[in-house]
Amino acid sequence: MTLEKAIQKTIDYANKFGSEINSKEIIDRLISKNIYSEKEINNHIPKDFFKNKINLWKRNKLLKAKELATFLKNGFPNILFLGVSGSVASGHPQKNDDIDLIIITKKNKLWLTRFKLRTIIFLKKIPHRKYGQKEIKDEFCFNLWLDQDGLTLPKEKQTLQSATDLLMIIPLFDRQNIYQKLLLRNDWAKKYLATGYSKLINRSLMIDDRKKEKNNYFDKMINKLFFWPQYWYMREKITEEMVNFNQAFFHKRNDRMRSCGKEL
Repeated sequence: MTLEKAIQKTIDYANKFGSEINSKEIIDRLISKNIYSEKEINNHIPKDFFKNKINLWKRNKLLKAKELATFLKNGFPNILFLGVSGSVASGHPQKNDDIDLIIITKKNKLWLTRFKLRTIIFLKKIPHRKYGQKEIKDEFCFNLWLDQDGLTLPKEKQTLQSATDLLMIIPLFDRQNIYQKLLLRNDWAKKYLATGYSKLINRSLMIDDRKKEKNNYFDKMINKLFFWPQYWYMREKITEEMVNFNQAFFHKRNDRMRSCGKEL
């Protein structure tokens, strides 16, 4: 596929989801297995292409997410990473969109952390997406949970949609270079978005990325103890969502990471 065709495919793909992307976003999200320089891509973007459309809602939604991030960073030491995904991360949210979030926890801490978080946000009346509820403006949707052992997306999630969403994530806080490790564990994304992927990768971290955390069997048992009651509560509501000890995707298998779907 030529560079011109790759650029047009990228523009068409964004239009499919209602996003009128700018020239920088074309560079970051170029659909091609080849790596191109910014200069090469800019030289092939159509001259009449609209380059700097400003979204009025992104800033306000990000500010709300950053306020939540401060609270979570100080109060939840087991959360290693919090990031914005979805329409806000894409740069093209609508006024009434909610705010999709990805959370990564320490190994074997996902289900304990989720239980604590859901309890706290309920008690503090923090606006969040509830099961069976329609999307509400500026509510938080905790739609993707991973722990350190679950950073690699399953095979059925390794799609162009997920690759795009992965590269668009906006980190709010990041302990232990977790976002870089998330990218490195999902290097399949470069077969879809090689240019954007190569821009984000810190190759100095590649050597020690595969180091395994030691197993703490007490933590493992606690994680299972908190997993099963939550799973039994969710199990009759699960359709195509994916839930296991190390991961929880609260959207359908074929949905983008940016789609909240329903948090169970």
